Amino acid sequence: MFGPKIFAIIAGLYIVCQLLYIIYYAVGLVQFNPFVKLKPLTGADRQVLYDNFPVYRKLPENLKKKCEERIKWFRSRKKFVFYGDVMRQGDIKLILSGSIVLMTLGLKNYKMRRSLLRIIVYPSQYYSRIGRRHHFGEYNPFFKTVVFSAEKLWEGFKIPNDNINLAMHEFAHALSHEMKRKGSWEALKFRVGFKRIKALLALEGFQGELETTHYFREYGMTNPQEFFSVAVESYVETPTKFRNDFPELYGIVKSMLKFEFR
Repeated sequence: MFGPKIFAIIAGLYIVCQLLYIIYYAVGLVQFNPFVKLKPLTGADRQVLYDNFPVYRKLPENLKKKCEERIKWFRSRKKFVFYGDVMRQGDIKLILSGSIVLMTLGLKNYKMRRSLLRIIVYPSQYYSRIGRRHHFGEYNPFFKTVVFSAEKLWEGFKIPNDNINLAMHEFAHALSHEMKRKGSWEALKFRVGFKRIKALLALEGFQGELETTHYFREYGMTNPQEFFSVAVESYVETPTKFRNDFPELYGIVKSMLKFEFR
């Protein structure tokens, strides 16, 4: 039989292991685990990327290799959580990883360690206990979590030029949060760009142009943060029209992301 001291030691070890387990998965330390094996991309994986990201097909080999290495890291190291009967979970991990990696391909920081610890996916519309209403997607900066409806997620990729892409929209929110207090040069340039966007939105003439053209969906007028996310959707899906119709704004977004989707 175990003596009191041995029992206390075992109980203490159990509690410590439980705490480490919670920290490891809930706080996101899996990102820092050097022993997590990065799963290589298969031919089927590349086909999914080809089918859903037109720009991926056009990348020169050096950028394609950079993109794939980052996707491997993101897909393997980030915590993906699926609730309910979510189909094609592997493909969802791939397109979400591809979305964030392509959006940040021109940046040094693509790991989003400050702003993104986990990605939650539901089959369809879900009820947010925090927002106390039903959602198709949201970013929660406090919990560093992005939540998606798989149904709406796939809809965003079915029509590649309607300027509606849930993955890019929510990841743009996460990127903004990532850049808020970082001291890097690219974060500083990002914040300068965001201030320039806010200044543009304050101009009466620019507001009139937005209302006349209807190029950006109305939801973007909610606040500057939502406008940036909506602008990123358009920057990704219809970059040529964006550049032609709103050259100044296009230049600002380009300076923030340092990558073009044309």
